[in-house]
Amino acid sequence: MTANKKHFLTILLLVGSIVKAQQSNDTIDISIRPYTSLRGHLAVHDKVMELQENASRAGLEINLKKGRIAFVAGVELQINMFKGNSSFNVDGNLDSDLLTIVSEQKQQVFGNRLGYLGIDLSKYGKITFGKQWSVYRDVTAYTDRFNVFGGRASATFTGGTDGGLLGTGRADQSIIYRNKIKAFQFGAQIQSKGGNDDKIIDGFGFSAQLELNQNISIGAAFNRAFIAQNLIDDNHILGLSGHPTFYSIGSKYTSKQFDFSLLGILQQNGDFTPISYQSENMINPSYVFDAKGFEIVLKYKLNKFSVLGGYNLYVPEAKKSVENIIIDKNFRRSDLITGLEYYPMKYVQLYTEQRISFGKNYAGRKEQNVFTLGMKLDLSKQFNTKLKL
Repeated sequence: MTANKKHFLTILLLVGSIVKAQQSNDTIDISIRPYTSLRGHLAVHDKVMELQENASRAGLEINLKKGRIAFVAGVELQINMFKGNSSFNVDGNLDSDLLTIVSEQKQQVFGNRLGYLGIDLSKYGKITFGKQWSVYRDVTAYTDRFNVFGGRASATFTGGTDGGLLGTGRADQSIIYRNKIKAFQFGAQIQSKGGNDDKIIDGFGFSAQLELNQNISIGAAFNRAFIAQNLIDDNHILGLSGHPTFYSIGSKYTSKQFDFSLLGILQQNGDFTPISYQSENMINPSYVFDAKGFEIVLKYKLNKFSVLGGYNLYVPEAKKSVENIIIDKNFRRSDLITGLEYYPMKYVQLYTEQRISFGKNYAGRKEQNVFTLGMKLDLSKQFNTKLKL
């Protein structure tokens, strides 16, 4: 082959590469993933049996990618299929605030769980904004592995809420940045709800996780929510002495046969409970308290079965500054949890879980022992296509 022919072929290959690259830049990769998880069970407690909802949901994730940049969106709705007045799954809580506590919420057919938009910058991280899972839960989710119980000592879903207002669970009006550099993952979060007249932002948080190897990870998280200073200074909320603040540290081990997780938390002014208290300004208000928590979970996995066990301990600290309120010295959550999962076919799971509670509420009444027997159907499908511009 002559030199001129070689040069000509080289030019053709170069032009072909440029054209191919240009064509790839002129297409958009579109990914759409609808999903649903339908869950319900029979619960036996206090000598009654009740059909209960178990945080069913349906959602849609969208990803539009061109080159190395992707634009993302997601929405998730809670579906309440049954009319039961109570649920023992704290993940199914709806949002509320420090002033209003609804112990038994009248369930609507649909409720808002998640809704967000964002930009994925590949190796430079991902920014999302809206109602979304918080960076605090990046760590507290280590031990939230049960189908019904668990998560009651992590200070994620405090006061019977979804953790939206304080930014610990499904954070309201949040802007979150997440990234991963090799074995290190980190996240940063701010909340901007526009309702706090003396702060530019309404809360912030951070999380950091390190993968020690393919099986073991450790993590820590911090979250602080700002509330109007006059609510603290004027004692409008009993027990509130500062801005709600949360700390968590945890570790997890995952393998083909075993999962094992530990979590410890400390929260200040971050949880609350309704109390019986009357004054000129307040009738049956909420009482805010500090607490320490500990969770442990073990899961043993077989072919079609899984066996679960765990323990939740959540110890509130009564505040001396609150007068005329009697808080039982044994006020705490202390739950021993056992469970069994069976997978008869793909997408279908049958489960049973038992909660044996040794805890008491603020008035000294023993918390409920509960047995559940239920079913869960998880369906999802991802659709991918290319759109030429």
